[in-house]
Amino acid sequence: MKKIDCRGLNCPEPVLKTKDVLAREPDKIIQVLVDNETARENVLRFAKNQGRSPAWEKDNNQFLITIPGKSEQKAPEPLSVKDEAGMEKPVLFIATDEMGKGSRELGTMLMRNFIYTLTKRDQLPAAIIFMNSGVKLSIADSPVIEELGYLEQNGVQILVCGTCLDYYELKEKHKAGLVSNMYDIADLLLGADRVISI
Repeated sequence: MKKIDCRGLNCPEPVLKTKDVLAREPDKIIQVLVDNETARENVLRFAKNQGRSPAWEKDNNQFLITIPGKSEQKAPEPLSVKDEAGMEKPVLFIATDEMGKGSRELGTMLMRNFIYTLTKRDQLPAAIIFMNSGVKLSIADSPVIEELGYLEQNGVQILVCGTCLDYYELKEKHKAGLVSNMYDIADLLLGADRVISI
């Protein structure tokens, strides 16, 4: 059994340390110790994406994640980046809750209209990544929460930066998409044929 102490480390360090040990010692049981829920969720999701079946337990303010060895590992499902006609679907990178520069009121309205318009198009994006103040669009009182729900139901993968939610103290209000980490976001961006930054 291999133990990794990731307490006090910022995103994406717990995932990167876990990835490194899994690559070097794939058949060993690995235990990862983290001290916050975001790191716990990130490591759990990473392990599941590697075909593992992790479990976790809480001890005071710490989380111990146990990842079994490689036996019966299944390949993760790839993100579908083509529609039925074989056309490439883009990944949208949204790093703000407003569109353009100038009037905040106008920018907020334009972003709302843009996301609403996405739901009316035949071709949907493969994924939408929300970073920085863009994560404000994924919370419960967001003006586009219903539209994001529609996009998710229709196969659009939505990733929301967990560090950004923590920074803006919005973790408890998060509603749409998967709370993610820099490792998964970088992986998705680097694997996409087309990334559109809004």
